[in-house]
Amino acid sequence: MNLKLARMPYINVDPFYYTLEYVDKRPDIELVSGYPRQIGRLAVTKDAIDAAPISVMDFLNLQNTYESLGRMCVAVKEKAGSVNLFTKVPAEKLNNHKIGITSQTSTSRILMRLILEQRYGVTSAVYLDQPEQNEVDAFLFIGNNALVHAHNGLKGFEYMYDLGEEWYKWTGLPFVFALWAVRKDVSQKDKDYLSNILGGSLDTFRQSEGEMAKKRAEELLISPGSIQDYWHLFIYNRTTAVDKSLDLFVNRIKDIKGVFANGQEKI
Repeated sequence: MNLKLARMPYINVDPFYYTLEYVDKRPDIELVSGYPRQIGRLAVTKDAIDAAPISVMDFLNLQNTYESLGRMCVAVKEKAGSVNLFTKVPAEKLNNHKIGITSQTSTSRILMRLILEQRYGVTSAVYLDQPEQNEVDAFLFIGNNALVHAHNGLKGFEYMYDLGEEWYKWTGLPFVFALWAVRKDVSQKDKDYLSNILGGSLDTFRQSEGEMAKKRAEELLISPGSIQDYWHLFIYNRTTAVDKSLDLFVNRIKDIKGVFANGQEKI
């Protein structure tokens, strides 16, 4: 059976795909590119994808058709490095200000609101999807763009808040952005097949991390050392602390206006 595997175009998930992209390309596995929010939408389309690192917010709403694929995840120990809110004023002063949000995100947008509302008391901000930067007082970026802006700065935006770091300071826990999930109707044999490939890729990647860092450094114009430091921020297999953090996040988002109790996103 041919399997469709979603691939976020971010370097933080490189370790999962290293084997499939550089070592042993499998003709029975098709990689389908998509940002987190796009992957969530693909997952509700029949036969669009079989497995993916699905945003936590989307996973909460897909549990009728998807289940966890092993214990694999995309989480951060403390800092995220690439989930950053850039602002013109300190976070606690963002009431009645406009905040732009990249169209790529499902979970980070809710994490940002949770932190702003419950940690900084910002309850009257205006949230805009993908506006022009000069139209807003703050902007949430994720992925490679956020990583590059974190290193080079974002003109006109004096302050930067790493949302992974904000969550850790607030709770003392790592934050999980995505969980690897697979369609429930995929055979157990194929589920085991994918788990072995992806899990093995994590081990293989470590042996070639230096070379991959040089490749990504050329693409993003960031030093290879910085790229490697970035990869080391991540947790790719769920721990007890990650599970505890996930439960806490799900419990806390129930109080956010615009999010249903089961996690369904409305903003």
